[in-house]
Amino acid sequence: MQFFKLILICFIATCLMTNLTSAQDTDTIRINTTLITVGVTVKDKKGNYVKGLTKNQFSIFDDKIKQQIEFFSNEDAPISFGIVYDLHPTTSERTKVILNSLKRFTDELPKKDDFFTIVFNDRGSLSLNFVPTAQQVKRHLSFEERNKPNSLYDAVFLASEKIRKRPNQKKAFIIISDGKDHYSHHSFSQLSKHLKSFNAQIYAVILDEAEKWGYSDLFLDDDPPPIRIDESKLESIALKELSRKSGGKPETPFFKSIYELLEIYKEIATEMRRQYSIGFYTSMAEDKSHKVKVTVESADRDKKLNLFYRKHYRSFASKP
Repeated sequence: MQFFKLILICFIATCLMTNLTSAQDTDTIRINTTLITVGVTVKDKKGNYVKGLTKNQFSIFDDKIKQQIEFFSNEDAPISFGIVYDLHPTTSERTKVILNSLKRFTDELPKKDDFFTIVFNDRGSLSLNFVPTAQQVKRHLSFEERNKPNSLYDAVFLASEKIRKRPNQKKAFIIISDGKDHYSHHSFSQLSKHLKSFNAQIYAVILDEAEKWGYSDLFLDDDPPPIRIDESKLESIALKELSRKSGGKPETPFFKSIYELLEIYKEIATEMRRQYSIGFYTSMAEDKSHKVKVTVESADRDKKLNLFYRKHYRSFASKP
């Protein structure tokens, strides 16, 4: 009997030591590392989404160094949408059209998706988990005591803080603005650096003052600006560049109706749902901006595929 008790004690001790060693090994491997995820949209030369690709067909590079893919998914995962609507400049007709189109879009989202809305102008802002009516916006922003943010970069910064806390893996911003910033506390450089710290696609609906509202192609628009360009155009280009580098890229025409806007939002959602999600572990030893490159090998080598994904991420050194 004592012999069996001794064997049992030795067995339990061995299990405990094994678990402890395994836990220590796991901790050692993951100290100062984090999983970087990249959403990748793949299209053929006709603009059709390419489905059915496997993990082994993808390669991902961090500052030109090939990484081991630790996470891969092509499932239709839930999406979190952060909607930012800049009310300056605006007209009552434009405001009603945009808010009504957003209401239609969010009403049709699957239950697994979630969203929030930030509406702002120079009077203040309104942050809600639903799309307000034009009357609610007008009433709220007429109060003497005004809420912040009331400028574009500050509003997007607030939206980024909110969306990164959402549980859904896929995240997207829909920014509706003329592209101008009105005295934000955060600079464009600070905002750009902050947005690189997590994975979210940015889609920017650019409004112009001539009522020819247009949704820019944010990825293929690489033409240099003309030599003579006013400040508002530069700000618009900056917002396009921010969007382009995040991987957001629906192509859309000029629009003036709820239905055309609704098609834009639906295309954004479709693109997000058909993304491949790829992840790799990276060291967080220093504050640094990293350049990301993703390639895919098609079964038909003569078939050219176009990839859209975020081009950078930023690592932040862990504090001791």
